[in-house]
Amino acid sequence: MPQFHTDPVLIEACLAGDRLAWDRLVERYSRLVWSIPRKYGLTREDAEDVHQTVFAALIHHLGELRDRDRLSSWLITTATRECWRLRRAATSRNARLSAHRAEAGADDSVEVPLPETDVQDELRQLVREGLERLNDRCRHLLQALFTNPDEPHYPQVADQLHIPVGSIGPTRARCLAKLEAILRTLGVSGP
Repeated sequence: MPQFHTDPVLIEACLAGDRLAWDRLVERYSRLVWSIPRKYGLTREDAEDVHQTVFAALIHHLGELRDRDRLSSWLITTATRECWRLRRAATSRNARLSAHRAEAGADDSVEVPLPETDVQDELRQLVREGLERLNDRCRHLLQALFTNPDEPHYPQVADQLHIPVGSIGPTRARCLAKLEAILRTLGVSGP
């Protein structure tokens, strides 16, 4: 299976008609797109509609993307706008229903659940994208240190990456600073 480390490479492959590239793109961003309607508290059916609409729009506009390094931002914006559109439509329907109930003398008190605020999928996706933008050395070091569920052992990491054990700490600090700067450009704020 071909490797698509960056979004621009993946997009080029999609534009060239590579079906595996499209599958990889959808796999890479599906959870991110699903997280947006969940954040807005939309129903499962509406979330499915948002998901389908966003990827249909992406197919249509893939060749027109100006900044292919910011694909996740485009997807977030598109999904958010689609959520707003659906909520406006629902609000309009609810207003008409309320007016109809008021005319009929029915009670209009309906409890509305609070929207989910889980943005973890979105943050994970942005971190993955940030890692992809790092140079190979930083990406490999951070993955070796932070993606293994066990405590990282510096001698093993140093051997795996062919770097001195004493340089892991300072290199890690520089790489994390680079990742933080990249995440800020992607819209992630905070510590």
